[in-house]
Amino acid sequence: MAVESESARPIRRARDPVTEFREFHGWTLDKLDVFDTYLKLYRRVAGGGAYIDAFAGTGHGVSTTLRRDGQRDGSSVIAAKSGAFSSLHLIECDSNHLQMLRRTVGALSDRLASRVCIHHGDCNAVIPELLTSDTLDATRPCFAFLDQESTQLNWDTVETLASWKTYRPPPTMTGRPKTCKVELWILFNSHQAIYRLWPHDRQKYPESFSPDTLDRVFGSREAWWDLWENNEPASALVFRFANQLRRLGYQYVLPQLFNDRSTGRPQYHMLHATDHPSAVSFMRWAKRSTDGYETQRLPGLESNT
Repeated sequence: MAVESESARPIRRARDPVTEFREFHGWTLDKLDVFDTYLKLYRRVAGGGAYIDAFAGTGHGVSTTLRRDGQRDGSSVIAAKSGAFSSLHLIECDSNHLQMLRRTVGALSDRLASRVCIHHGDCNAVIPELLTSDTLDATRPCFAFLDQESTQLNWDTVETLASWKTYRPPPTMTGRPKTCKVELWILFNSHQAIYRLWPHDRQKYPESFSPDTLDRVFGSREAWWDLWENNEPASALVFRFANQLRRLGYQYVLPQLFNDRSTGRPQYHMLHATDHPSAVSFMRWAKRSTDGYETQRLPGLESNT
């Protein structure tokens, strides 16, 4: 993401691109803290299933925040170390990042590394192939972390994940569902990529508007065109995307805004889509336990709480 760092402190770049680390800004670290905390509870009720990381990266990063300086585990390593999954499928399309990811996984213990399968390619092509193979067990829980940097994730891929497993509602209102669809945690790049595609001043920046990209992100022109015709602000796209997830049958879809802690500027939304009520409680607890993110009230949350 082309974003401002929380600190002006420069990060020395290695000459060999394979040895470079990704930069983790403060809002990225907040997200990873929530994820790490969430998996501690997820493991207790849904452990033993599969994990899919659509944008695995290098497996590590370097913090650009002075108060949390140093190397940090990325999402793929956090998931592997959590012990919450019997199999992990890490997808990365960048060849240089892939080499570093393989080194990172190779440095894990044999027990953890044996659970990991690394896939080279575009997640929009790899995920459908993975779901139609015999690799994953549809009777076990599955969690997909779709942490895109911009607008790389196609709606067709989200739809494919959602339709892989059928949701079976509990026999009573207080019961827990026996089978849930793939649980999703999706980065929706609302305040970087998406807002640039949806110009506030349409006459001054007509070239910013990118309907083809929005078609791919939302699945069709019909999914968002009325917002454009009605001159809705770009923020409406976040809640339209959440509604799209609800139409796929998810019982709970919770958008959460992540800010730059040093400036207060919004960076992106994370959308949590699940069928399991405990997953909602666990995610809320994880957010409260990591600097109170759950206290940041957003319009639209009330309908799913």
